[in-house]
Amino acid sequence: MRDIQVNLGVSTENQIIDLSILSDLVPVKALTPDHCQELANKSCLCDVSKGKYLFRYGESTNRIIYIIEGEIELITPGGGRRKVTGGSKMSKLPLGQGKVHQYNACAKTDVKYLKVDPDLLDIMLTWEQSGGYEVQDLESADSSDDDWMARILQAKVFHRIPPANIQSIFMKMQAQHFHKNESVVKQGDEGDDFYLIREGVCDVIRQTRKNPRGVTLARLGVGDNFGEEALISGGKRNASVVMLTDGVLMSLSKSDFLELMNEPLLNWVAFTEAQSIENGAGIWIDVRLPAEYQTWHLRDSINIPLPVLRSKVDKLDKERTYIIYCDTGRRSSTATYLLTQNGFSAYVLKDGLNNNVDSTFLEF
Repeated sequence: MRDIQVNLGVSTENQIIDLSILSDLVPVKALTPDHCQELANKSCLCDVSKGKYLFRYGESTNRIIYIIEGEIELITPGGGRRKVTGGSKMSKLPLGQGKVHQYNACAKTDVKYLKVDPDLLDIMLTWEQSGGYEVQDLESADSSDDDWMARILQAKVFHRIPPANIQSIFMKMQAQHFHKNESVVKQGDEGDDFYLIREGVCDVIRQTRKNPRGVTLARLGVGDNFGEEALISGGKRNASVVMLTDGVLMSLSKSDFLELMNEPLLNWVAFTEAQSIENGAGIWIDVRLPAEYQTWHLRDSINIPLPVLRSKVDKLDKERTYIIYCDTGRRSSTATYLLTQNGFSAYVLKDGLNNNVDSTFLEF
């Protein structure tokens, strides 16, 4: 298929994108300024003249499109019509969702529109939303237990991992020694390793716009683990981990972690299989942001955004089965790992909504 710009409009990709254009767009507005800037650098503004089409029904949705200026009309194959004007509430939402466009989009005036890479946006959202450590009692960490291996094996994360995998995990782990106040991982770095604490105590610290020096989110001791979010999502570290004492950490490489720990915990299901689970009293959980959920979601699903999932775990029923979804599977796989790690029966929708679900199962 030819590129949509060649077919339907005049490209103006050389225009500089003002960050204010992104500030109200859903879900782009949830990103930090740095990520907004990075997204802006890899997005493009396009012009299309009156009477031309931005896209047609059935064409691949290889970019997320927002109307910035002008007015378009969305026309369904059945003849339904809806107008979207730049600056309106509807223009803050992406035009169309799913694998292919569900409308013809005709420019009623000259139109300026923004095209965003959906994969890049999803990776950024996953990274930023998967760092939701629940603030803990900072005096509760206890590093006095010398039997670190027994302590680690008591962790729920190991309950669902095959014994052969556990043996391989301990064989492949490397001991790393750290000094007090030394950084183990830094916020913004690429994720290379998964860590288990053998000796010592660590603080999990996250920098924010309001607290550039960092806020302590959690204190981790012997038997605790960290670093999985960046490995699962393919994003960067969402927080820093700093040694509060001298310590020894056992590290597992990204490839070994994904093979031995992540995959055994993730039950991937296609949409038809997920429907059968739902009919057996399974519950759909949408882990996208509320504004994304309001735009479109599966019928009878509940919305628990990934950033707050950790704090909601205690309110979920362990007697129920959960099917987790997002647009692509990135955020939902992170969420499913978290739930399974905490002893829940959870499945993740393979490839997410964009590549699976017929519009008849959605609410808009």
